[in-house]
Amino acid sequence: MAPIRYTAKILPDGHLPVPKELQVHAGDEVEVTVTPAVPSNGEALARERWDYFKRTWLGKFRGSRSDVAERHDEYLYGRE
Repeated sequence: MAPIRYTAKILPDGHLPVPKELQVHAGDEVEVTVTPAVPSNGEALARERWDYFKRTWLGKFRGSRSDVAERHDEYLYGRE
């Protein structure tokens, strides 16, 4: 059986509807992965998080200049 990806709403009794093209019957065992549906584009969110990481943290992992101990507050907090 080939995997089928679909979006479903949970029914009032807590069950999930199964699409008709998925040929399963009551009592059959299937593997299910459930994730909440997000209204935003996953790729755009990933890109936004990567941009934040680059701006905020990446430079701190690359090493530091030789005067970092002397100018600690300036480098970390932007103040002298």
